[in-house]
Amino acid sequence: DRAIAARLFGDFPYGRRPGGTPEDVARLDRADLMLAHERFLASNNATLAIVGGVTRARAFRTVRQLLGPWRKSEKLAPTTFTQPKAPDARTLIVNGPGPTTEVRLAVRGLARSDADFYASLIAARLAQHRWTAMAAELANQPVFVRSDAHLLPGAFVMGAAVNTDKVGDALASAKKVFESLVSTPVTAAELDRARTEVVNELTAISTKSEMIPDPWLDAVTYRLSAVQDQTALLRSVTAGDIQRVANRLFKDAAVASVVTGETAQLKATLQGRVQFEVLGEVEAPAPAPKPPTKP
Repeated sequence: DRAIAARLFGDFPYGRRPGGTPEDVARLDRADLMLAHERFLASNNATLAIVGGVTRARAFRTVRQLLGPWRKSEKLAPTTFTQPKAPDARTLIVNGPGPTTEVRLAVRGLARSDADFYASLIAARLAQHRWTAMAAELANQPVFVRSDAHLLPGAFVMGAAVNTDKVGDALASAKKVFESLVSTPVTAAELDRARTEVVNELTAISTKSEMIPDPWLDAVTYRLSAVQDQTALLRSVTAGDIQRVANRLFKDAAVASVVTGETAQLKATLQGRVQFEVLGEVEAPAPAPKPPTKP
């Protein structure tokens, strides 16, 4: 998952681990913490919500007493970043233990505030159904498709564990799923099945109080215009919405792909079928042309 994020986004923040790496954390010192505090933990970069049985006057008086000396930052961190370049079209091989191989494909996704966000959730489940129906090698194997949305456009990711000799087939069938969602309209039965599964999962999550997202916090964080019922929004998704979001996400999209397994076996399996590169392996330079022979 980390490899496909880096492959799709490069140096863009979504391509890096939010918590950093052990090497990153080991290099931190006091000056780094002071700089982060000055840039981010400022009063003009914060939102405060007060909920409960307290009067407005009492709340404001208490906040002024506790946070009055909290200084503003002279310069806030930018809220936008240079967009990442299109990902390398070659499949990246990452060495890892066998005997199965993890496969990941991804395209750029949608933002959480996008009007097509809920359609993308159902499109992900449709893609999963079509992938498993199309690829026999995925039978009885862990498979997922998800639409990861953030404040800025995220990623639409497909993943599975397959036998190493079936990696090429899994990559090819996943790309055919992208094409089918653009070219083949979703049927009423497909849409009803996918929509029902997504709604049921959301309902199951909502029964666990510790996992319920705060609607108000989501509205502020993702700049949503209104706090609406997610189940109703999912149920309102139509076949036309799926077709529209499929065209947005998959038509002429740059696809990033990563496979993780035993490098030697993967190279032998993909040779001649898929263009690839191996993480950390320097390609041999092309041989220099021979000088012309004298007559």
